[in-house]
Amino acid sequence: MEYRIEELDSFTLVGFKKTSTNKKRQGMKDCPAFWNEILSAGKQEQLLPMINHAPFGLISASFYNIDPADSRIFDYYIAVSTTNEAPEGLETVEVPALVWAVFPCTRDTLGKTQIAAVTKWAPKSKDYELLNKGYITGKMTSGGPDIEVYGQGDDVEIWVPVKRK
Repeated sequence: MEYRIEELDSFTLVGFKKTSTNKKRQGMKDCPAFWNEILSAGKQEQLLPMINHAPFGLISASFYNIDPADSRIFDYYIAVSTTNEAPEGLETVEVPALVWAVFPCTRDTLGKTQIAAVTKWAPKSKDYELLNKGYITGKMTSGGPDIEVYGQGDDVEIWVPVKRK
């Protein structure tokens, strides 16, 4: 499986936020609906000029463990990495300095690549392990956000936080 390792200092995401849950797979409905809402209204156009920091592209980010009472609740962002201040109406969230396993794919292979990264690559990796656990149950233990970076055309990269074994 094609991948590379990236080490990034902390960075800031600015964009739109939706809170959802993995309970009864609700997030699988909420996140695509949120994308449709943002794209159909053209709101992504507010974000694109602010891109000035890696990772470069339109980003979706899932921040887990935001509710100590329910590990299935997460914040989902459609955002960009920037050093600019957030305009009014947009949310800001800090991504900590992490090591990332980055899996290139396309919009068509995104789902398959996400599953393969967690179920095939991670268990077989001799050098790295995932910081996030609970993908199967939806009850997450998280060391950092999972992100997708949408580049030009159909190019997408899946960024998952990892640590050396």
